[in-house]
Amino acid sequence: MKLAVVGAGIVGLTTGAGFAELGHQVECYDIDAGKIGLLTAGAVPYHEPGLQSLVERNVAAGRLRFGLAPEQLTSQAEVIFLAVGTPSADDGHMQLAPLWAAADKLSAWPGGGRRIVVIKSTVPVGTADRLEARLRSRLPAECEVHVASIPEFMREGGAVRDFFEPARIVIGTNDPDTFERLDLLHRRLPAPILGTDRRTAELSKLAANAHLAVRLSFANEMAALAEQTGADYPAIARVLGLDPRIGPHFLGAGLGFGGSCLPKDARALVRLADEAGAPQTLVAAAIRANVMLPLRMVRKLEAALSGPSRRRVALLGLTFKPGTDDMREAPSIRLATELLRRHPGIVLTAYDPAAGELAKRALPNAVQLCDSAEAALRGADAAILVTEWPEFRKIQAEDFKNWMKRPILLDGRNALDAETLNAQGVVCIGVGRLPATPSDALGAAELTAFQTEVEP
Repeated sequence: MKLAVVGAGIVGLTTGAGFAELGHQVECYDIDAGKIGLLTAGAVPYHEPGLQSLVERNVAAGRLRFGLAPEQLTSQAEVIFLAVGTPSADDGHMQLAPLWAAADKLSAWPGGGRRIVVIKSTVPVGTADRLEARLRSRLPAECEVHVASIPEFMREGGAVRDFFEPARIVIGTNDPDTFERLDLLHRRLPAPILGTDRRTAELSKLAANAHLAVRLSFANEMAALAEQTGADYPAIARVLGLDPRIGPHFLGAGLGFGGSCLPKDARALVRLADEAGAPQTLVAAAIRANVMLPLRMVRKLEAALSGPSRRRVALLGLTFKPGTDDMREAPSIRLATELLRRHPGIVLTAYDPAAGELAKRALPNAVQLCDSAEAALRGADAAILVTEWPEFRKIQAEDFKNWMKRPILLDGRNALDAETLNAQGVVCIGVGRLPATPSDALGAAELTAFQTEVEP
């Protein structure tokens, strides 16, 4: 089948390269000339495991091509995927201008006939209806167009795997023939295919991410309660995870969720629900709880260090999750901003193995970006593990003691072996738990401070 993808972000590029791998002919378009230039030259501009080799292989096989002119694609493509960004404002308003701009470039195709336009972008409910009406109003009658909604459920850092091993595929369409074509296109992927109407498909994406946001905020609220009552949240998470009604996923406590999907989609759902007269108070509360988490970490640091304004603090990890270079709504941004606001004399160093220039643009200028974890930790009075990159687990207790002025670690993801580190003279404070034993690195008075209220 001949396919086209408009939007060469992680979702669009993975979708295009994935279908090319399955044997289809795919043309991928984007208005960003720099991005298309890199892709044409064989360079993938994202840190996404497996995507570089997938693109290279299918370009070499002649199944995947790139271009800047989507108005030309309808002459050949049977199915056109729209995978452009739809960012949301703080009030949840989702910006659809990029989607309309992409759709308006779809021109009439010679000879007429049937074309399918698929919305992969996350959109408000009713967008597919509006898009179909918009296209039909300006295209000639002989150009038959049908719009479908196939929401993407890809996770950054695992997009390629999620394409080839999806948990489910949702095809939202109001036309049986369109569903048959799209069902055939996806049939080789090992996942149940759920056929729905378009509005149900659109809301299912927002509902899925909002549910995960609520689950994560619940985990963090329980972790805060565990700290205040002397309980161990990681053990509680294991208890919850073994309950078949709950399951083990998305129960980890830490600095909260970020990235391009969960915060945006949760806000969008709240706004949509308010406008529809069905307020989502639970999701709104989860959003508020998530915003507070970096501030709780600031209070923990204040409890560990007397006078943080005179101290050097290292941030380990900056991206919103490991396996990606995405800094969008990363907790590190709020954490660094709040530390600098409350303690103007503080020295912040930071290291992330993938963020690079994106971190430099996203973080306050006062944050000193380093080329290694060792460089960030050298002379630090304390360190905060912000993103659980695997390489941080390889740092030994002796390294922390040799590199740092005072080996105090605030593990914002419960990723480190706190028991071992504490036993070897490094104070490691996790989320929802207290240090195993007092250490020379942390005085008794400071240790007691961790048992006080840390809500901002």
